[in-house]
Amino acid sequence: MKKVLLVFVVLLLVCAGGVGLFVKLRSQPAMEKKTIANVQAAGSLKEHTKHFERKVYKVADNIYSAVGFGLANSIMIEGDDGLIIVDTMESLQEAREVLAEFRKISDKPIKAIIYTHNHTDHIFGAQAFAEGGEPEVYAHENLGYYVNRLVSKMKPIIGNRSMRMFGNFLDQEGLENDGIGPFLGIGPDRELGYIPPTQTFRDKMDVEVAGVKMELIYAPGETNDTIYVWLKGPRILMTGDNLYRSFPNLYTIRGTPYRSVKSWYQSVDIIRELKPEIMVPSHGQPIFGAEKVYAIATDYRDAIQYVHDQGIRCVNMGMTPDQIVEQVHLPPHLAASPYLQEYYGKVSWSLRSLFDGNLGWFDGDSATLQPLSQKDNAQLMADLAGGKDKLQKEAQARFDQGQYQAALQLTGYIIALDPQNPDARGLRSQALIKMGEREENANARHYYLTEALEIRDGFVASTGDVKSSPEMVHRFPIEGFFELMAVGLDPVKSADLDQKVSIRFTDVGKDFTIHVRRGVAEIQPRLLDNPDILVKVDSKIWKEMLSGLRNPVTTMAGFDYEKGGTIAFAKFMKMFKTPAPKLAFEPAA
Repeated sequence: MKKVLLVFVVLLLVCAGGVGLFVKLRSQPAMEKKTIANVQAAGSLKEHTKHFERKVYKVADNIYSAVGFGLANSIMIEGDDGLIIVDTMESLQEAREVLAEFRKISDKPIKAIIYTHNHTDHIFGAQAFAEGGEPEVYAHENLGYYVNRLVSKMKPIIGNRSMRMFGNFLDQEGLENDGIGPFLGIGPDRELGYIPPTQTFRDKMDVEVAGVKMELIYAPGETNDTIYVWLKGPRILMTGDNLYRSFPNLYTIRGTPYRSVKSWYQSVDIIRELKPEIMVPSHGQPIFGAEKVYAIATDYRDAIQYVHDQGIRCVNMGMTPDQIVEQVHLPPHLAASPYLQEYYGKVSWSLRSLFDGNLGWFDGDSATLQPLSQKDNAQLMADLAGGKDKLQKEAQARFDQGQYQAALQLTGYIIALDPQNPDARGLRSQALIKMGEREENANARHYYLTEALEIRDGFVASTGDVKSSPEMVHRFPIEGFFELMAVGLDPVKSADLDQKVSIRFTDVGKDFTIHVRRGVAEIQPRLLDNPDILVKVDSKIWKEMLSGLRNPVTTMAGFDYEKGGTIAFAKFMKMFKTPAPKLAFEPAA
């Protein structure tokens, strides 16, 4: 009876506050495709879809690229007695579909996997290709850091914004394509299977697998861990995401650390230096012919350098980001290139990122040093318009005139003052749909349309309960779990607390202490003297609990407490709850 009561008390504590979860956002509904009646797609974006036909392309006698099975490609190189897989898709489901196609070509064992970089659509299907064997996994030495960052402290917001950007909640009428592929296969019906690298390098690495000689070359661009795979004999180059059939995502609206624009065009120069006969990107179709590859790469790097140089030139002239965006546009010969249309990245977004990456957030205008709050600024606009009702009328008039961006901005002011205003919310949703319909950039289109759905249906886009196998969860460093806890600390609940909780992981010989000190959770990789609570636990059990794979109630009740107990520990843990992202304009509670 005493044990049952104890578990019941723990259940109350956990339900009241929640354990900081690593993979799941339990407040989110299951992902379902949603319809916006009669929504249209820009004609050029529709035309762009044909480049992602679901097909395995024969690049050479022993090289095949699977296009259209997910957001990215997966590439197979056949050797004498085994296979090499370059990039592994975004989930086990997409990876298994690709593997089934590759198995129609060869049944040789997979001896190596190569990650061109850390993005989800290149690494999370790896386990499907490794089943039944133990292939070496090659990557740049920076990859592990960026993977851990992606799945730890930044996961909630990047997951939320990614679902908007990739249009995962849109049905096929809304989701025409994702700019660099047909779709991103991430959601609660998918399972992830990442395998950490077994072989890493810094600058270059010569590799021979199954008789295939390759050179792996560090080429930072879209990410700081991007590598090329160079087959010198047949002169075939696999370039990851440094070049695809769209203006590059020098900045991505889902959020990213600063992407060095200069490093990117310098890495495209590596393509021009190597002069490959065939280029195999990780998005879209292979490119055949040395002259064609060279010409495309030249235009691509020139476009990136143009944005960099002219952007910095304007920065040095004292222009603000808004002014720079008005000033800098690609020259006509570059703007006309089929590889530089703005289906994925945009020049304007790149210029804003360039400013922020070099100077930071302050645009030089004194008015932005201490701007009005969102609500005060909205009140100012309403006062100037003569009140909220007149502001609403002006927003409607702008919408009726086809000035959808103006309507979008004006409704934002009204909703900031009156979050439940049905007229403003309805008009904003209509403006978002109109913006999405005329937008050629897939990312912007999906963001507009998804926010319209969020307003209409009252949900927040997120990845939902994406499934991760215990094996995959175990592979991530335990430090990342504590990092996520630190940024999930509730500052109000911990405002007056000074408490030390030490955790000894008996299976790996590692110790950690969480010292919550008036709103801050200091994480130390050691036991401190005289902690308030001391727990012994297996690291795998701990990871599974924080990942949502184990029930926190029964799991915490089963811990070995040298000091303190289940109730005290559960009360401590309820202060850590990674908040789910919120809709920008959700109704007031």
